[in-house]
Amino acid sequence: MSHRRFASTGLAYVLAMCAACDLESCVRGEQQELDCSDHQSGFEATVAREGVLLDAIPEKASFPMALVISENGIAELLKGITSDTNPVAGGNLTLFGLNLQIVPKKTEVELTSELDKCSRCVIFAVDFAVQAVTDGGTSQLAGTGKSKISIPLRLEQLAGDTSALVAAYDELTILDLTMSAMGFITAEYPEFEKALEIKMTELIREQSEPVQLMKFEPWTIGTNSVKVAAKQFAIFPETGVISLGMQTNLDLPKAVALEVGQALEGDAMMAVQMHPGLLLGMAERMLAEDVIPRRYDDEGNPDPDGAQGITLTGLGKNALGANDLDVTFRVWRTKGDYCGYANAVSVLRLGLEDSDGIQDRITVTPTDELRVLEGGQGVGELYEDNQDLVEENKGLVDHFKSSLADQIGITVNYNELAVDGQNIVFDATGLTVTDKKIDILLDFLVLAAEGG
Repeated sequence: MSHRRFASTGLAYVLAMCAACDLESCVRGEQQELDCSDHQSGFEATVAREGVLLDAIPEKASFPMALVISENGIAELLKGITSDTNPVAGGNLTLFGLNLQIVPKKTEVELTSELDKCSRCVIFAVDFAVQAVTDGGTSQLAGTGKSKISIPLRLEQLAGDTSALVAAYDELTILDLTMSAMGFITAEYPEFEKALEIKMTELIREQSEPVQLMKFEPWTIGTNSVKVAAKQFAIFPETGVISLGMQTNLDLPKAVALEVGQALEGDAMMAVQMHPGLLLGMAERMLAEDVIPRRYDDEGNPDPDGAQGITLTGLGKNALGANDLDVTFRVWRTKGDYCGYANAVSVLRLGLEDSDGIQDRITVTPTDELRVLEGGQGVGELYEDNQDLVEENKGLVDHFKSSLADQIGITVNYNELAVDGQNIVFDATGLTVTDKKIDILLDFLVLAAEGG
């Protein structure tokens, strides 16, 4: 197949220009290819297949989107969210009539799926300083300690399509605890140390509640009819990540599925991963909702009664640009004396916008790249060989590409993530585009909410 490459920012949309020349010389093919009723029916049938929504978010074993949190990310959440309230991460505890103040000095987090009775746990190791004080604030003794604690994790479904990753502090278990104070070292008394671990486990459970580490809220895009929700999660100890499978009510092909569980690059705390097919499905839905205009007049302006229309045919990794996406689409003419369609492909460029080192985000920019492909019908065949037509008519595709880039940008910058009682600030640090995955690396900072 030969492609015609045009350095143009638009696709010819005044398909009726063929009326100015002889039918035989303008269009190669049978006259029925120009019949508007046939092309109107084809356009309507294609539109009906785009952006279809299911009645509910399905339960599937594969996912078009995933949120991946590394051990570094879990550690940041545990420290940032619980440090003021939970003695595991730092706080107060009453033991044997003593008021203990625990201050963490060093923390490490390890994910595991192998502990007995805890197949989805985070192991939280803490080196700490401890001080016992009277009710009046007088110090009675001081010491140091080390502990290793398993904390079960679970995914809770909340109201609507909201879900949350929860750390069950009320079900934690102290696996190992060693303390040293004023020459007394618990490790020298194993039975006492074991009893202390059991007693402190009971006390901390009694004084603790489940803690939301992160809440995943529905997408805010278009008319808000598209839903996305975290439906399952798994721990991958060998790569040090938690992967939360996100499902959507978009009716997507089975092939739109991610491979999950891979390690994140470097010290990244989190990644948002999307299959390119999810972006295609979302863009089709935005066309169905007319958030991206579907129809245009002969001047290339959005017009619900216009003679021309757009449908999408594909979205995937560009062969040349590291972070470019090819968008293939079809421009139809369904009204007038002559009708048909032309096939084309353009390029969207994904990039990382630097905004003073915090809250960087992914940008999506339409490019001037455009190829008119073979396979058009009716008057659409004209554009495969006539650069002047392409150059003279830019409005429709310029508008379409701009609207499409805006909506793809909203999609890839998914940030409907929250923590109750805290502010969480995300910073995009990396971007990778492959045939089957768009990987957006994030760091985050947990801050106390105003007035908190």
